[in-house]
Amino acid sequence: MIKRSQRLIAPLLTVFLTVTSFAHEVRLKNGDRITGKVVERNDETVTVETLYAGIVKIKAEHIKEIAEEADVAEAPKRDEARSVAAVEPKPAAVVPAPKPTPRLFGGRFMGLAEGWEGNASFGYSFSSGNTRTSTLTTGMRAVKTGGIDKLTVYARSLWHNNRNNSAQSTTQNAVWGGARYDRNLTQKVFGFVSYDFERDRPKKLNFRSVAGGGLGYRPIKNERTELDLLLGGAWNRTWQVGPNTDTPEGLAGLSLKHKFHSRLRVQNAISFFQNVTDRNEYRVIFDATLTADLTKKIGWHITLGDRFNNDPVGSSKRNDVFVTTGLRWTFGAKK
Repeated sequence: MIKRSQRLIAPLLTVFLTVTSFAHEVRLKNGDRITGKVVERNDETVTVETLYAGIVKIKAEHIKEIAEEADVAEAPKRDEARSVAAVEPKPAAVVPAPKPTPRLFGGRFMGLAEGWEGNASFGYSFSSGNTRTSTLTTGMRAVKTGGIDKLTVYARSLWHNNRNNSAQSTTQNAVWGGARYDRNLTQKVFGFVSYDFERDRPKKLNFRSVAGGGLGYRPIKNERTELDLLLGGAWNRTWQVGPNTDTPEGLAGLSLKHKFHSRLRVQNAISFFQNVTDRNEYRVIFDATLTADLTKKIGWHITLGDRFNNDPVGSSKRNDVFVTTGLRWTFGAKK
């Protein structure tokens, strides 16, 4: 009985010792693998004792590497990790695209056909009977902003007709307009050039053209308030009843925008022009507008304006004050 057991145990023990002694894996350059025990190695061949094919000699030039037992055990894990990485690549980091730098004169027609924000207003009144009058007011202001510069254009008109007498008379027929270009020099300092024009027939002013420029300072700029202070010079060319004039002027101004809340805001501007050749001649232009939004695009406004000239032509009065009210339409982004 003992002899029979020894005959059975001996072959099993031999197989066990042989398997546990096979501690190498020969990896060939063509991708094949041979598992066994390396019994001899030189510069030309490697001899491997395998369980399934006995002794195998492999030319050294075909061998990529020979792995030890620990490497053989870890190989499947590494291969599995490689296959998973190949199937599921790491997602690429999402880098947000940089925002394009806005350009004031970029786009169609040098940017003059798009990108504007602002408002336009219209008002009309009519009376008949004992009082027969008509009044028409219009206004427009638009702004286009670039990366470091800004262009503002505006225009306003006021017309009043009195039909009380047998002959009609136009007591007010005035048009004002202009543009201003700003370019930032620092965070608060900017340079500007401007052009303004004016016509007022009842005041015997056929046309006034004023080109100016200078420096501006912006002490306040936030979501609710923006304040600009201006200082520079201008050239005033005036066509009027009587002799035309060319006048160099000093220029000082202030403009303020303030938002009380999302639906109510005020905007005003005052400009002072001093004749540099005669200190007794000066002009003042003042405008203030209060706007209340009724909808996102439609609002109601009341505007106060004052045009003062201490040396008017002939018998014209020095000061003209007007108050207008009506509806205002907002275009572009809401300011």
